[in-house]
Amino acid sequence: GYSVQLGDCTEHGNNGNNPIEWLRADSSLLIIENPGTTGMVNGLPYGICAGNHDQTPIGIDLPDTTTRFYNQYFGISRFTGRGYYGGHYGTNNDNWYDLFSASGMDFIVIGLEYDTSPDAAVLAWADQLLTTYNNRRAIVASHFIINTGNPGGFGPQGQAVYDALKGHSNLFLMLCGHVPGEGRRQDTFGGNTVQTLLSDYQSRTGGGSGLLRIM
Repeated sequence: GYSVQLGDCTEHGNNGNNPIEWLRADSSLLIIENPGTTGMVNGLPYGICAGNHDQTPIGIDLPDTTTRFYNQYFGISRFTGRGYYGGHYGTNNDNWYDLFSASGMDFIVIGLEYDTSPDAAVLAWADQLLTTYNNRRAIVASHFIINTGNPGGFGPQGQAVYDALKGHSNLFLMLCGHVPGEGRRQDTFGGNTVQTLLSDYQSRTGGGSGLLRIM
């Protein structure tokens, strides 16, 4: 199995240099990292997308500055050495990828940081990953890809991600949050169909009360 968190791990990013929200996230995610309770040597494989609320200022993507706490608590050092961790783009863990297998199938998950203006260099990195791992079924996860509804319209970054990666026949699924509610769309290019799903339960009672989507 595999778990992915779709961004906004916290509400206030660097939070005036107070890490309390990150400490809570850290203690919660230690549960699924535990080999004893999960029965897996590295715990349950997982990744955390950097959402706009994980950045400071909120929604501003500046290299190495806005995601300081994100990288302190869920950076390269936390995942290095875990069998499923593939690596990262650049010098931090804002953009990362994981490799896992389930039900006899091999997967790659690429996690992309929230960005109001798509980053061509990051998209080129993701494009190369899908070429390198063309034998793995590919999932892209990012905080904001589509809006609610069926079909939910692409956001600017989501459209750019799809346009950059749609030529890969192994890409089949994109996952996102950001917009309260649920949404989905499917797009076909060159005979390959990509399903995109939005799940965001924050507007429900208790902020969703820990609701998870299981696939």
